[in-house]
Amino acid sequence: MTQLKLFVLCLFAFLVAVFAVSNQQSVAINFFNRPIITDVSLIIIVLGAVLIGVLFAGILGFMAQSKLKKELAKEIKEKNMLKGKEEKLQLKIRDLEEKLEDEEEGKREEPAK
Repeated sequence: MTQLKLFVLCLFAFLVAVFAVSNQQSVAINFFNRPIITDVSLIIIVLGAVLIGVLFAGILGFMAQSKLKKELAKEIKEKNMLKGKEEKLQLKIRDLEEKLEDEEEGKREEPAK
């Protein structure tokens, strides 16, 4: 799976590079019909947009991974707690079974006398 991701990433990088080299003219950047930058190369705009997208995706991925790690830690803690309760209950069952066996042995011995 990681090789497929690497291949797709390399293909995307190649396509961005070809697009950037093919479009070297200067452009103006407007925001709400007001010029922000009047003369900048289209390569810079494309690469900047890609970089912002990568950073945004990385931040979202980190946040999702962090959330999953917290949930996993919570589940592990709950699992360990339940395992401890199970062990205690198993001990109680063994004790009750031993008491029951002792009582049954005592009843068997009484009629023999």
